[in-house]
Amino acid sequence: MAVQAICCGECSLPVRAGSWNREEGLRCSGCGQRVLVTVFPAIERARVGALPEALAAESEASCYYHPQSRAAVPCDECGRFLCHLCDLELDGRHLCPGCFQVGVGASKLEAVETRRTMYDTIALALATVPALLFWPVIATAPAALWIVVRRWRAPGSIVPRTRIRYYLAALFALAEMAGAGFVIWAIMRIPRSGAN
Repeated sequence: MAVQAICCGECSLPVRAGSWNREEGLRCSGCGQRVLVTVFPAIERARVGALPEALAAESEASCYYHPQSRAAVPCDECGRFLCHLCDLELDGRHLCPGCFQVGVGASKLEAVETRRTMYDTIALALATVPALLFWPVIATAPAALWIVVRRWRAPGSIVPRTRIRYYLAALFALAEMAGAGFVIWAIMRIPRSGAN
């Protein structure tokens, strides 16, 4: 499969595939401008799906969404005939676009994730925001530490992220707990004016 060309933004000269994804970039041989090309590895991967086939005879089954295309499989939910273009294969099941959308909306498709809880961000917020008021720290710092320990191995963002938020949340929570403990200890050490 031929890889599509990516061109310089200034002079439209194609950039060689060997120059992609380099941190330092390269100088364009046409205009001399610094060019930085970042592409996903999938650009070099062969396409997987098959194109729809035209109907050979009027007696053949056609796609529900594309009447001019030959049906390849029926939808496992509604039974509509689908061409290769409309077939959405998920966990060995064939779904039409309508049934896929309904399944995602009703959260019936376990293999499709539509949202994720960002526990690292919650832990960091619990450790930092209440520190501005001090007294909520007594409850939120241990809660932040509990989230860090409990959710350390929970799936993170769909986009790759580091665990720096967990580290910062744990560090802030421990510091806040130590600070709150010191303040409570200092208050207990103050002599009471009424007692002799």
